[in-house]
Amino acid sequence: MKILHAVLSQGFYGSERYCAELAAEQARSGHDVEVLIHDAWSDCAREMRKVVAQANPVGAGTLALAAIPRWMPPALHRPMARRALRRFRPDVVHTHLNPAARRVGREARRLGIPHVATLHIAYEAREHADADGLVCVGGWQYAMLGGFGGESAIVHNWLPRAVSEALGAATRPQIDALRERCGAGGDTFVFGSVGRLLPEKGMDALVRAFRAAFPQDAGVRLAIVGDGPQAGDLAQLAGGDPRIVLAGAQDNVAPWYLAFDAFVSAARFEPFGLAILEAMAAECPLVLTRTEGPNEFVQDKRALWAEPGDDAALAAQLIEARGRGFQRYRYDLKNFTAERAARAIEALYRRVTAG
Repeated sequence: MKILHAVLSQGFYGSERYCAELAAEQARSGHDVEVLIHDAWSDCAREMRKVVAQANPVGAGTLALAAIPRWMPPALHRPMARRALRRFRPDVVHTHLNPAARRVGREARRLGIPHVATLHIAYEAREHADADGLVCVGGWQYAMLGGFGGESAIVHNWLPRAVSEALGAATRPQIDALRERCGAGGDTFVFGSVGRLLPEKGMDALVRAFRAAFPQDAGVRLAIVGDGPQAGDLAQLAGGDPRIVLAGAQDNVAPWYLAFDAFVSAARFEPFGLAILEAMAAECPLVLTRTEGPNEFVQDKRALWAEPGDDAALAAQLIEARGRGFQRYRYDLKNFTAERAARAIEALYRRVTAG
């Protein structure tokens, strides 16, 4: 099968990584895959090239990139997309995020090529109702589809191969160095969180809950890994507390999960929660807010929960997690593999192309 993915982002975050990893897995499975991006010099393009370089030597398929030039305004993306479609002649087009759905997916349908979109956030009829198929990363999205007339499937996200490999390759000295960076000795309990520093991720709520739970306790630390618009506000909220470490963005986040004694997601909105899945692969105890994604896919009864926005409840669960002591939990992750997701998405492709 010939598959064209499209994502027109400048940055490389969860949705863009999903696109890259799915395209690579499909190439490994023997499909011919191309990813259409915008701006060959963007962060998204740079990371996509890494994925292409890693995936191409493996499997019978191919994986390539095509780029809309940086200087080209959005109004001209559609004719460029049409040109790419006519050149590659895919059997199906799979778009990621609304700009690609509008500018590439609709051009595909005008040319008679089926269009599938992944709902990385929520279903919006004006953006997605004319697609031939939709991939929902959770049942909460599926429940929103209403009168959608195309094919659809719930396909949960997967544990990235790179993270799984990096967890296995992490060394004790690496992990100890990260704990030392947090000022944590062997008997210090380290709470950690990973994600973009955006209001919906709730990092501000986590800082407040941590300081409320442990106002004077020198035996705890909080490490937040990631960058984003809230970085300055979080630093101010931390108030110079030396127990709170804002580590910034990291090229290799896997050793951090192994340095945490508990992983916390204080999100206000979380469509899936890939960082939670990665923390589970590292056998971290979990403290979570009941947001859309984790409320569905985290079924382990040892997880501790608080309602989004309830700082007092979150603080109480941090105290509970610390009280349980130092331990690792093994989770059942057999349903969260890239191979499983690729098979389910291919089945959706077959349904839309059969029509």
